[in-house]
Amino acid sequence: MNGDSVDIAVAKSREVAMDATWMYIYCASLVLSCGATLLATYHMRQLGGDMLRSTVRFVILCFLLCSALHALAGALFYTFLIAETRAAAAREEAAEQRAYDAITPAPAHANTSRLLAAMADGSADSADDTAVDSLLEPDHNADGGEAAFITKLTHAARPLSHVLTTFLMMENMFFLFSAYWIVLVTRELFTLAMATLDRGEASERAAIRRYVIGAGAILAAFLLAGLPIVITQKGYNRAYRFMGISELAAIVASMLFAAGSLGVLRSSGRKHEHVHGMLSRSPLYQRIKRMLVVCIVFTLPYCVLQIGLLAMSADQVDSVPDYVVGVATMLYYLFGAAQALVMGGSQQCCLRILAPIIPMHVRNSPEWANLRASRRHDSYFAGMAEATPPAQPVFVITDIEASSALWATAPPHVIDAAQQLHDDLMRASLPKFRGYEITTVGDSFQLAFHSVEDAASYALEVQLQLLHAKWPHELDGLVPATKTEWAIGLKPQAVFRGLRVRMGIHDTNMDAEGQQVSQVHPVTGKTLYIGASEFLAREVGDAGFGGQIVVSQRVAAWLRGDGETRVATPFRLDYLGAHPVEQLGLALELYELTPKVLDARRKAFRKRRGIEESRATDDDVACSAVGSALDAQAQDTESTTDESASGGDYKSQQTPTAGIRSGLATVWWRRG
Repeated sequence: MNGDSVDIAVAKSREVAMDATWMYIYCASLVLSCGATLLATYHMRQLGGDMLRSTVRFVILCFLLCSALHALAGALFYTFLIAETRAAAAREEAAEQRAYDAITPAPAHANTSRLLAAMADGSADSADDTAVDSLLEPDHNADGGEAAFITKLTHAARPLSHVLTTFLMMENMFFLFSAYWIVLVTRELFTLAMATLDRGEASERAAIRRYVIGAGAILAAFLLAGLPIVITQKGYNRAYRFMGISELAAIVASMLFAAGSLGVLRSSGRKHEHVHGMLSRSPLYQRIKRMLVVCIVFTLPYCVLQIGLLAMSADQVDSVPDYVVGVATMLYYLFGAAQALVMGGSQQCCLRILAPIIPMHVRNSPEWANLRASRRHDSYFAGMAEATPPAQPVFVITDIEASSALWATAPPHVIDAAQQLHDDLMRASLPKFRGYEITTVGDSFQLAFHSVEDAASYALEVQLQLLHAKWPHELDGLVPATKTEWAIGLKPQAVFRGLRVRMGIHDTNMDAEGQQVSQVHPVTGKTLYIGASEFLAREVGDAGFGGQIVVSQRVAAWLRGDGETRVATPFRLDYLGAHPVEQLGLALELYELTPKVLDARRKAFRKRRGIEESRATDDDVACSAVGSALDAQAQDTESTTDESASGGDYKSQQTPTAGIRSGLATVWWRRG
């Protein structure tokens, strides 16, 4: 019996040491979290400005402050828990020592051995046991970490000291506040991403008042529900389980709200926005996404595990392995530090921290100097600087075919979705090919590139992206130019789908086309180009059909020579013919550039061009007939009197064009 008592005492001392190790880990994590959130709060205050003027800054500040207080209360809770645990362990060790000292080898003292075993099991003096003593009882299983501590406290009916009860209540209260403020942060960022409008100072202050009143209501509800539990149950124990599950469910609900907000932003095309004329990821979307990722990684495992532990019976709690509960709880306590980094951190901050370990050749590089020179509030746009306007640009002019007819027919939500998707796709590949957006005229883009290679690669890639874009299904067939067409073969392939965008590519040549003048627009700050080359580029852009890339002769010559090896997208190049430019009295030799995977478009374009030429011939016939009729009518007018001057009956008067129509020859129009 004595040997069994010694084994139990040794096992118990090992578990106490193991539990204390987890406590130290959690306490250190909470201290780190508290320091990080306080630093982020201080950083926000250093930015200046009236916190009551900006709802976004106010709710972020409140969230960081609640996270810091939650971590502080948790750190103090563990500090006192460690102290009380050590004191309880010391008392038990002293009691065991006294019991061993009282033991004699005589068999008559077997009752003393039984007393030792009872004390080692923690069953002795049960009237004086507290909740902390329940944490020291050996269970011969791998104890779950802190989550098992909380669960043991809730399963037990033993009282908790007033100090531990106070700090545990504060930790849970600020935990609930963190869920409340994270929902409001997500809501404000979502509102800004959907409509970047200033609500005005009065509306901002009214929103802040509503949020504060909501926080007060949560505080009142928490105290009304929590204080009776603490008073009647002498601490957080059995009745607290239901309250704890509710708090954890609130955190899970805040994560679902953030996920739903991201889904709405993504489906509504707010994932990207235009910065200085270039498409980039929306900082607001990115901020919500990072917050959600932090919640999923640092909080969700703990919430799921803790809800499961609270729902378990006391006998099942200790079956959960240490590392599962330990890692999940440690990540949960680092949640504040991670959110502080996401909300208050910046590229500049990271660079300053990493500066001492960055190699000297990196710190002396121009790239490092540029990063260091960028201001804090520009950190989101670091590396996203707009391409330099080319001195001798290669122009790419784009336009949507039949856009006027489409916008007059399509529902407003289809127009908005299609136009936004088109604009995003046109801008998305500009940084990759060093493209510069000159301007947009309606749905036409005027772009400039530094080389024919970049311009041709951009046009080919964008045509493929337009074909595979997620266009609104209502767009299909609204007008002939949006009807989906397929190539018949062993494997049907889409040839046209969604909006059809014509593109024209023309380069600058000062020797052949004269000086190209560039100037900066006084309002937009964009570089504009004036000259014959720019005018000819617009002519080339207007010459094609939707989905067709038309290039001028010099561009075609480069593509035939170097293009096959330097352009990544395989292509075909076909001669189209001469395009007259009446304003300049010349004709442009034009070529068709087509991605090889869309080879079926070439046949469709040839068919359409034949129809257009046929219609042009019919137009010439009609114009000749109209001219002859006009000449005949002019002769008849000279030989007749002016009946309109006599004030005759209005019904008997002819319209001004009636004579012309009567003299017109019958013209048969052919439909393609």
